[in-house]
Amino acid sequence: MEYFVKFHVCHLFLLLSTLYVSAFADSSCTLTGNSIDNLENIKSSCKNIIVDDLLVPAGLTLDFTGISDVNIEFRGNTSFEFKIWKGPLILISGNNVNVSGAEDSVIDGNGPKWWDTLGDKGITKPRLFKLRYLTNANVTNLSFLNSPRHCFAIHNCTNITINNVVINDKSGDTQGGKNTDGFNVKGSENVYITNVHVFNQDDCLAVRSGNNIHFSNGHCYKGHGLSIGSIGNRTNNVVQNVYISNSQLVESDIGVRIKTVWNCTGLVTGIHYDNITLIGIKKYGIIFHGNYGKLPSPNAPLTDGIPIKDITLNNIQGTVVTAGTNIYVNIAEGVGSDWDWRNVNITGGEKKRSCHGIPKDSNAFCA
Repeated sequence: MEYFVKFHVCHLFLLLSTLYVSAFADSSCTLTGNSIDNLENIKSSCKNIIVDDLLVPAGLTLDFTGISDVNIEFRGNTSFEFKIWKGPLILISGNNVNVSGAEDSVIDGNGPKWWDTLGDKGITKPRLFKLRYLTNANVTNLSFLNSPRHCFAIHNCTNITINNVVINDKSGDTQGGKNTDGFNVKGSENVYITNVHVFNQDDCLAVRSGNNIHFSNGHCYKGHGLSIGSIGNRTNNVVQNVYISNSQLVESDIGVRIKTVWNCTGLVTGIHYDNITLIGIKKYGIIFHGNYGKLPSPNAPLTDGIPIKDITLNNIQGTVVTAGTNIYVNIAEGVGSDWDWRNVNITGGEKKRSCHGIPKDSNAFCA
C-alpha cells in the first residue's frame, strides 16, 4: 500500500510539472510600465506577448529580434522617452510572427520631441517601427502616431502581409515634421500591404529595392506620393515586380513617382500602377526623374545607368492644382523602354515642362 501511494504521488507530481511547463510555454506575458528589463526573459519563455501601456526608456529599442512562432499584441498606449539617436524604437526579426493591435491601441512615436523642420539634416532621429530579416509574418490593426522619422520600415524581409494600418503624422504639418516616410521597403520579397491610411510629410510608399511588392487600397494624405525609389547609392539597387493599385492620394506634393539617382547603376522593371486617384496634387501628378539627389533638378545631368522598363500605368485619374504640373518625365534618352500607359488623365496643372526620355515606341506622354 505504501509503494502504491508513493508511486501515485510521484506520478501526480510529474504530471502537474508537465502541465505547468506546458501552460507556462503557452501563456501570455505582459510588458507594461516604464521598464523593458524583463523583455529577454519574456522572449525566451512566452509565445503570446502583450505590450500594454508601456513607456520605453530613452535610447532603448523594444527589441523583438530572433523570435519564432510568436504573437505580439499592442494594447493601450506604447510610447518612448526622448533621446537623440538613430533607433529604431521597435525592431522585429525572426520567423512565423503575428503582430496586432487591440482596439483603440496606439504606438506613439512622440515625434514633436524630435521634429525640427530639418528631417534627416537636423538632429539624429529614430525610425519608429522596423521589420528586419523577418519571414512569414502578419501585421494587422496597428495605429501609429507622430513618427520621429520614417515610420514603418520593411528591410530584408520575405513573405510579409500588412493589413489595416494607420500612420498619423498630421501634427508634423505644423510642428516641424519632415522625412516621415510611411512604408519604406528595401531588399524584401513577397510583401503585401493593404487597407492603409497614411498622413505624413514624405513618401506614402517608397520601394527602394525588392521583388514582388504589392500595395493596394491605400489612402495617402499630404506627403510625397507612391514612389519607386530613390534608386541608387545602395548595396541593392534593383526594384522589380511592384504592383500598386486601387489607391487614392489627396493634397500630396506628388502622386505617382519613379526617382533614380544621378551617376548610379541599378534597374527598375515590372512596375504597375493601376486604378490610382489623385485629388488636388500640389506639384506633380506623375513624375519620372533621373537626377534625384544632390544636384538640382531639372538642369542636372541624367543617369543612364538605371534602366526603367516594363512600366504600366492604367486608369490614373485626377487633378493637380493650377501651379503644378500634370505629367513630367525627365530621364536620359534610351533608359526607358516597354512603357504602356492607358486611361491616364491628369488635369488642372498649368505649369508645363519640357520632357525628356519618353520611349519613342510607347503611348506615354507629357502634359
